[in-house]
Amino acid sequence: MGKFTRIGEKLRGALPPATWFWLRFQRAQLMRKLRRADPQQRPVALAKKPPGNLNVIVFDALVPMPDRDAGSARMALILKALTELGKPAIISLSNLRLPEYEESLRKEGVEVASWVDYRRVLTSRHFQVAILSRPNVAGALLPSLKRIAPTIKIIFDTVDIAFVRLEREYRLTGDRKIARAALRQKNLETRLARACDLVWCVTAQDQTALAAEVPAAQFEIVPTIHPLQDRGAGFEERQGLVFIGNFLHRPNTDAVHYFMREIYPLVHEQIPEIKLFIIGDHAPPELQHYASDAVKLTGYVADVDSILHNCRAMIAPLRFGSGMKGKIGQALSYGLPVVTTSIGAEGMGLDTGREVMIADAAREFAAALIRLYQDATLWQKLSDNGYNHIARYFTPEVVTETIRQSITSLVSDPQPKP
Repeated sequence: MGKFTRIGEKLRGALPPATWFWLRFQRAQLMRKLRRADPQQRPVALAKKPPGNLNVIVFDALVPMPDRDAGSARMALILKALTELGKPAIISLSNLRLPEYEESLRKEGVEVASWVDYRRVLTSRHFQVAILSRPNVAGALLPSLKRIAPTIKIIFDTVDIAFVRLEREYRLTGDRKIARAALRQKNLETRLARACDLVWCVTAQDQTALAAEVPAAQFEIVPTIHPLQDRGAGFEERQGLVFIGNFLHRPNTDAVHYFMREIYPLVHEQIPEIKLFIIGDHAPPELQHYASDAVKLTGYVADVDSILHNCRAMIAPLRFGSGMKGKIGQALSYGLPVVTTSIGAEGMGLDTGREVMIADAAREFAAALIRLYQDATLWQKLSDNGYNHIARYFTPEVVTETIRQSITSLVSDPQPKP
């Protein structure tokens, strides 16, 4: 990391999100004047306009990469749902260009624009609703959005409640820096909930935590979204375990350490031939210490179908976090049974022994995993019940209706928050 990058990161941490965004925007405008415009930044023609006329603009940290993380998969499906209402647009606050993912959205009828052009996009079309996804994005955009489009209705899409995740991490680690970060996030998230017209949470638990701080806020639960998949091989044809997670998210790194240090030795003692596949971007170097003939760190895998069709169980030994855990919904959508913790199962309405196995202590987790791995009847029961649970509550068809009702109800209310 260069000297100026380090200075920039320190400034970002010290400044309010809106101030940091204003500085970035002014710099970008200056740079645009000093050089020719990049032809790749020009607006791209969209597919034929859909029949609806309720237009929503979405701001997020990145263009969604649905094969990389659960939050992106959720956002990609939200954008697809919005095309049924009108002609949505998404603006990423990142400078990272992702042509493949951007083109995929355009083919669905979603406009993709640079954050440098956000004012032009806002004023050139009539958007009734803005979705600000994630706290830092909402904190950066909210003041200018209210000035530029004072009549627009604003949804704060929390994705997860960061202060809850950080408070849990602090209780686990005792790190005072994490406690201070939790307090900053609580101040930010509660301020945003008060200022926006509607707050989207992914679980009832997240809503309860934020509503306790902001009881006057309006809430809607918009969970992670999981299309049903082919269920793959049966119990006898399957072997091994799988963990999936983006390792920029600290709960995933902690979960792998916890499993390998405290749970895996207990499982390996009873099932010496068992194999584990650890899948995900940005694995820190220390995880390589666990690699062996039995433990494979694969890095990012574009197509996980073959793994989810042939492994016998997903593990999700999460010790802190908030929101809904996409890896669990993903596994269940394939009919793949999951062993997880109470935090991992949070917000999905799952019962241990019915849709998943839930255990928090290392020995209990290992015992549940060994039982599931060796019991074909239990495995089939969890496979069937988990798959049916996803079909009932978390498919695009189900959640799209929630999104549609949420947005149309919001627009029918005549007054945005000041």
